[in-house]
Order: sequence, then C-alpha cells, then structure tokens
Amino acid sequence: MTKEKKSSKNDEITSLKEELTQMSNNFLRLQAEFANYRKRNDCLAEDSFNNGVERVLTKLIDVLDDFDLALQNTDAKPEDIKKGLELIYAKLFGVGEEFNLKKIDCKDQIFDPKIHEALLAEESEKPEGTILEELQKGYKVNENVIRHSKVKVSKNTEEQNKSSNTKNNKGEKNE
Repeated sequence: MTKEKKSSKNDEITSLKEELTQMSNNFLRLQAEFANYRKRNDCLAEDSFNNGVERVLTKLIDVLDDFDLALQNTDAKPEDIKKGLELIYAKLFGVGEEFNLKKIDCKDQIFDPKIHEALLAEESEKPEGTILEELQKGYKVNENVIRHSKVKVSKNTEEQNKSSNTKNNKGEKNE
C-alpha cells in the first residue's frame, strides 16, 4: 500500500468513528428524552387521576354532611326520617349521574347476560327468560356495566314444557 492509500483509509476510519460517536450521542440523547417524556406522562396521568378522585370526593362530602344531619335528628318522626333518606339518596344518585352513572332498567325485560345476572328462576306464564324481579340494581358508567343487575327470571311451567314436547313430537314447530 502506498502512503496515499493508507492516509485515505485512515481518514475514512477517522470519519466513520466520528460519525459513530455522533450517532451514539444522538441515541443517548433520544433515550434520555424518552425517559423524561415517560416520567412526565406518568406524572400527568397520576395528577389527572387524583383530580378525578378529588372531584368525586368533593361532591360526596355534601352527601356525608346530609347523613350527619340525619343522624343528629334520629328522634324525628319516621315519615320525616324516610323523606330525609329519600332526599339523601336522590342527592347521592345525582352525584353519580354527574359522572354518567345510570341504572340498568330490567323489570319485564328479556334476560341479557351482558347486563343481568340470574340468581333465581321461577315458573311463570310469561315467556321464558323474562325478568320477573330485580333483586339488586345494576349500574353502567358510559355504557360500561360496573355491576350487573341481579334478577329472578321466568322459566316454562311443567304444562308449557309438556305442551311444547307434544307439539315437537307431532312435527309442529315450537314457537
């Protein structure tokens, strides 16, 4: 190899080393920026969550104050106590509605496992799967079920089962 070739290869190696160093520095800088971004995002998410909790609790404090008043007036007439509890319930549910809480309507509806949980089945003249009774209210927030309605559903009576079996045995369709 001649001196010129050796010199040009050394220059090329030096240039590549400088480029590699620059790229490594850029990579380390981007890594640090991303770590800072993630920390900022985590802090923002935590602040946002805490602000939401604070908003809910601020609303609930008024309801707690109403319960305190009710507890101080336990010597009132039963109908007045009942009226007070109904007002507190309405206020508490109103707080829930501010955060998109909705009751799941289910009386006389057809059972839907996405929003209902069947705890009991009872023979009834109503079509099978009709909700006969709501045992515990269910709730949604923004169309997401947060608690399923616990219900009692209808099932066919013995006579309905026998008549549908008879129809099926005669070749008729069971409707």
